[in-house]
Amino acid sequence: MKYFFDPRKVSAAGICCVSHAHSDHMPSSFDGGPLFCSDITLRCLRGRVKSKKSKNYLENVERGDHPSVDASGAGHILGSNMFMIDEGKKVLYTGDFCPQDRLGMEGARPQKCDALIIEATYGNPRYRFPNRNAMMGVIRDWVEDTLNQGCSAVLYSYPLGKSQELTTMLKEFQPRLHGSVLDTTRMMEADDLKFDYLPFDPADDTPQLVISHNTKGENGLSALKKRRTATVSGWCVSGRNWGMDEGFTYSDHADFYEIIDFVKRCSPDQVYIHHGSEEILAKEIRERLGITAVPLKKGQSNLGSYC
Repeated sequence: MKYFFDPRKVSAAGICCVSHAHSDHMPSSFDGGPLFCSDITLRCLRGRVKSKKSKNYLENVERGDHPSVDASGAGHILGSNMFMIDEGKKVLYTGDFCPQDRLGMEGARPQKCDALIIEATYGNPRYRFPNRNAMMGVIRDWVEDTLNQGCSAVLYSYPLGKSQELTTMLKEFQPRLHGSVLDTTRMMEADDLKFDYLPFDPADDTPQLVISHNTKGENGLSALKKRRTATVSGWCVSGRNWGMDEGFTYSDHADFYEIIDFVKRCSPDQVYIHHGSEEILAKEIRERLGITAVPLKKGQSNLGSYC
């Protein structure tokens, strides 16, 4: 049996596991076979794919179920999954992940395995994030102070995942969702998942909290005559704020030290690394933990490549 993790193409050639629906992980084409993913991820895939053929496939796809595949929460965004494959040897694929519980979402839990396939978005020792709960307080205080000063507070974040965290985190301020953030949040919602927000209304120029994706190609925010802006991203850890008034270091990924701790607690014999600072993280794992670690090779996407 072949196992494919976040493949570019879903087919009947093997078991296809999709961790979440961010564009660098979601498939771009579908050609038969069941799909292993969460309900939320499936809703997002249905909303984000472009081709009619793919939409038709996703509307009728069978959800995968196999005794060798165990999905668990990755703690990255709502609906994100890790996958444990057990065929004598245990292989854990994380996709993007975050180990910290936050806003009702459980963080990724380490699992003993023989081989670990892990992301390295922040796989460099220079990436150490501030405590996320403390940062939530900093963001709340900034929003409250900005509104009390008679200004609108505009937070820029990725529309899938981070924006819904901010919507939940700041629901007391009745956030207005703008552009692709509004569209994505509506796409995620179902009977068992609702968010508290209002659509952004450019005719309303009163001080308000607005959550948006970016400044390019999104109209209407100029109606807010008095506003302060902030970007919310793990990349703010380097001091960047992309021309905003503030930059808040708040990430839905593990930082370097969380990655190292996660690897240690999984206690694998072998670690394979993808998405980010692969070479640096591999070297650090070897030196700090004494575990064999290598970056993935291009095209290395099925279980036979790892074991």
